[in-house]
Amino acid sequence: MKAVTYSLHRRFVGLVDFISFCYRLLCSVRTGCANSRVGLHFIGKARRLLLVHYRKDYVRRQLSERQGACRQCGICCNLLFTCPMLTNEGRCLAYGTCRPQACKVFPVDQRDVEEVRLAGGQCGYCFKEQEQEQEQRQELGGG
Repeated sequence: MKAVTYSLHRRFVGLVDFISFCYRLLCSVRTGCANSRVGLHFIGKARRLLLVHYRKDYVRRQLSERQGACRQCGICCNLLFTCPMLTNEGRCLAYGTCRPQACKVFPVDQRDVEEVRLAGGQCGYCFKEQEQEQEQRQELGGG
């Protein structure tokens, strides 16, 4: 009986140690991602994927608010990792054929434009709300 109890105790302690290790690991990953651009870009990619497939009305609304044009800079293709469809010349191999929906509608909203800015680029798109805020700031600064 003592051997069985001791064996169960050892397994329980081992399980608690494993759960504690996993918790510490997840906490450190979360902290690391919160303080890095990699975490921001990962969250952005996941957010866009979910929006495109599950919030189609939101995406349509945002696209109607979007102004400007793509600058063909390829920064959006390099946010988290370099897209495998991107050529050495910076062109998309899947552009006219089977480009993913998240790529077709990028940027979905102002957060995506800011993400490109954080990556060192300047997106050619803006959104009506953001454009109005910029005009108001210029009027206040100029007057």
